Amino acid sequence: MPRTELPRGWRRLAHTSDLKLEFTAPGLVDLFRVAAEGLFASMLDREAVRSRERHELALEAEDRDALFLDWLRELLFLFETRGFALRRVESITLAPDGTGLHAEFTGEPFDPARHRPKLEVKSPTYHDYRLERMPEGWRAVVLFDV
Repeated sequence: MPRTELPRGWRRLAHTSDLKLEFTAPGLVDLFRVAAEGLFASMLDREAVRSRERHELALEAEDRDALFLDWLRELLFLFETRGFALRRVESITLAPDGTGLHAEFTGEPFDPARHRPKLEVKSPTYHDYRLERMPEGWRAVVLFDV
């Protein structure tokens, strides 16, 4: 039987008070990309964001699980401290052992009139966190404080 791949995407899962998102992708690099784009789509109207600025980010963590959450934390930090709204992840390079990444992404300064805010997301948590390789691809479930 041919192997099928997980579809690339994200969805909101039911949760009483916080934001719980599930991300899926055929590959790990794609999962990082989907998570960034899904996070920002939960926070604002990403379709209204233009690719006017380019940013780079390099991260290292103790393991792949920590790196995934650190990636999301750093993107939220850019949004909170510099008002950077992400449009698109252009490239991600992961270290072979999964403990480091280099990413380039585009976006622009956040404009509430154009980007129509949805949720104020504070931070990803380890509560109910899962990052798992499945036979058909990768899946992550992240609970965010809002």
